[in-house]
Amino acid sequence: MEPTNEIEPDDFVLLGSYLPKEATKLLERFHQAGIAFHTQPRTPPPDPVSTMLIDISVDSARADEIAQIHRDLFGDGPPNYASSFFRDRRNQRNV
Repeated sequence: MEPTNEIEPDDFVLLGSYLPKEATKLLERFHQAGIAFHTQPRTPPPDPVSTMLIDISVDSARADEIAQIHRDLFGDGPPNYASSFFRDRRNQRNV
């Protein structure tokens, strides 16, 4: 992984929340590709079937590579596709 201290905190965007097993696969691939990321455990809700989730934020400048890795692993786009992760592309389509 590239050192995250070279990237400004504002350059990271939330990719999504993942189960630990999925997060491990994704983070391993990001590490191999040299994509900077941050993780934050999410406190599970007080439901009887509480599940631990991990929020993953990534370097927004690597959006295309990140989306491809996500598709390769899970067969779909990132869960926050409509949010800030692809804001530049969404705005271009709305113009």
